[in-house]
Amino acid sequence: MGYKKASAYIILFVIFVLSASGCMRKADKLYKEGQKLYDSGKYEEAMAHFEDAIDSNPDKAEYHIAYGKTLTALGRYDEAREKFIDIIRDTDNKIVRENNKKVYMGIAMSYYYEGVYDQAKAYFEIALKNKELSSFNKDINAYIAECDMYLFDYESALKKWNEIIGKKSKHAEYYLGRAKVNTALGYSEDAQNDYRSAISEDSKCYPAYIGLYLMLLEEGNEEGASEISDTALKKLEKDDDNVFYRSVLYYYRGDTDKAAEGFNKELEEGNNQAYYYIGRINQDKNNYEEAVSDYEEYGKACPSDIGADYCNQYAGCLIELGRYEDAKEWISKGVLMAAGSVRQKLMFNEVVVCEKTGDYAAAAQKAGEYLELYKDEKMQQEYEYIKTRYKENKDAE
Repeated sequence: MGYKKASAYIILFVIFVLSASGCMRKADKLYKEGQKLYDSGKYEEAMAHFEDAIDSNPDKAEYHIAYGKTLTALGRYDEAREKFIDIIRDTDNKIVRENNKKVYMGIAMSYYYEGVYDQAKAYFEIALKNKELSSFNKDINAYIAECDMYLFDYESALKKWNEIIGKKSKHAEYYLGRAKVNTALGYSEDAQNDYRSAISEDSKCYPAYIGLYLMLLEEGNEEGASEISDTALKKLEKDDDNVFYRSVLYYYRGDTDKAAEGFNKELEEGNNQAYYYIGRINQDKNNYEEAVSDYEEYGKACPSDIGADYCNQYAGCLIELGRYEDAKEWISKGVLMAAGSVRQKLMFNEVVVCEKTGDYAAAAQKAGEYLELYKDEKMQQEYEYIKTRYKENKDAE
């Protein structure tokens, strides 16, 4: 009898092991499929796969981390942070320390994409203190430099980029990051050199071509700008995988028909980033209702890609449509993440919105803050007018 019982236990144990093994294989397959969907920007579908993977094997931290990253990509930042915090563990072993580092990076990224840069920086620094996964540290430092820039600590950001690039980290993306800081500091020549270095590191670094092109155009160097855009277009016209950047360059060169054709093709292929530039094209044509619709589609599809430029363009359309309170909200968001000329445009629009709503006290304050940062004759004249209106309103009271 004892032998029969033992045999039964062994059979049950084998069944249990095989069942558990099957669940783990299923979970791993779901996770890998979810990763492919995530990488292609299909976040809702990816999330469903990660959920199923977690149901099959709830003890795998990797699945929970992927799920949290997907929530961030969908703009569900509070939920993402709750998910990440739930999987932090105190156990002191290598695997747990590695997972905790990924979790703190996940929390940091949720704050970064939400535009809460002080919190993002704090969590990136916590992740950096973790000695595991040292290969992540260059990218963590790069994000800290980005946070410093958005917190307007340009000197700290520049120092951080110099350290990163100085350690033989000759990565095109790092040069792009430093170019933004040098632009914000007014170091035009250094910014241009960074764009050129990015191109030297990666001849298909199209954002660098576009950034350099726009800088040269802004300073009146049309010949240099034309040379850069021609070089980029020659490469892009042979690169069927980069219809998007080709269309961006067409847009900035003023060929809106070709740009629109490319962006519409990108939308058909599922690239929702194209909504932003279709919105720009409609805005340029004063089709503000259509532009607002395009920007809203972009915002829903790509919440983690929303930046200061988007806020500025979207707010500009809302102002034209008389939706001043909505415009004010987006301008406020944009100012928190803007640097350089984009921040100047947003602050200018902030004054405009305050005037449009008859809030001359706020308009005077904002105009004063603007003039402390920028020399602008037009705003100076507007400031004098605003102060007069503010005084009239006070007298009428």
